[in-house]
Amino acid sequence: MSTTLPITTSPAKGSDAPFEVTVEIFARMVESGLIPRDRRVYLRDGRLYEKMAKTRAHGYVGAAFDRAIQRRLPEGWSLWPESTVEFDRANAPLPDFTIVRGGNPLDFGSPDRYPGPADVAVVIEVAVTSLQEDLTTALELYARFGIPVYWVLDVTGGRVLVHSDPRVTGGRGEYARVETFRTGQSIPLVLDGQEAARVPFEEVLR
Repeated sequence: MSTTLPITTSPAKGSDAPFEVTVEIFARMVESGLIPRDRRVYLRDGRLYEKMAKTRAHGYVGAAFDRAIQRRLPEGWSLWPESTVEFDRANAPLPDFTIVRGGNPLDFGSPDRYPGPADVAVVIEVAVTSLQEDLTTALELYARFGIPVYWVLDVTGGRVLVHSDPRVTGGRGEYARVETFRTGQSIPLVLDGQEAARVPFEEVLR
């Protein structure tokens, strides 16, 4: 789910310039505990946002998705649930799931860094109340930074939307292709442009 609530700061007055939060500052805030560990906060375009609390449906669909994908990932790839990804100095989103290059996530501890766009094959959002956000603001961000494949699990609509072929048009990111999958179908899991597995729809949504 990626519906967000901004963490507000005092408005700028006169000629004061807004203070941009960078990934470095954001990381220090998290590591120092300035941002409480139980808050689902991320960075978008230099501002801090907080994700909404998860619904029950978000919880069980997310758990089913985790189970379905983990058993099909080939060697050299890892599924990261709700972990920060660094796109640039002003953008560090918190997707529901990310499929990241590398068989052992501990490798990111040395040197200590967040996964970046070159590490990411697929980003996944579980949409229960956040569908509009996931198909507009989040989609634009993921496409702008070249995330190859973007899944949206539309729980209410009973469908999985798979976006691919990211491009930037007029300064905004978009996906040139979107496929819709429903009950009775299987969803291709594409990593580095190659189909690695097919995931039965019923294993992630019903």
